[in-house]
Amino acid sequence: MVASQPIQPPSVDVRMLIRRPPHDVFEALADPAITTRFWYTKSSGRMVEGAELTWEWEMYGASRTAKVEKVDADSKIQFTWDNYDPDHPTTVEFSLTPYENDATYLQITENGYSGDLQAQVDAVRDSTAGFAFFISGLKAALEHDITLGLVQDEHPPNV
Repeated sequence: MVASQPIQPPSVDVRMLIRRPPHDVFEALADPAITTRFWYTKSSGRMVEGAELTWEWEMYGASRTAKVEKVDADSKIQFTWDNYDPDHPTTVEFSLTPYENDATYLQITENGYSGDLQAQVDAVRDSTAGFAFFISGLKAALEHDITLGLVQDEHPPNV
């Protein structure tokens, strides 16, 4: 008889090498003047520890509240946000690891999903896709100075 392994709660884990120094990647995540090139269209402020921010995606008429819990310059940003359930926010962490030739390995994790198993699986699927677009857009912006418009083109009107 095989002992059963406990099932871990679903979570997001998206990773990518960004060929820019950790400071540049950190600033792209923390500074809304840069982040608006590849993620949200408006932010009420910079990602600093203790900040409560409102992010907007104007093309979708959507906004979310993020509470910045931890910031380690050039290495980590952790926040909670109400992307799926305002009463049960999830926790997102951006971890930046220096890599050879002045590059950065960026890992994005999200956990703490609520609801029944189907709701959690749906949220993880949506967040995984969203953060894959996010990290791809970030890479294009920082490495090639290109704005791909991935988030705005994910759900075009009348489709």
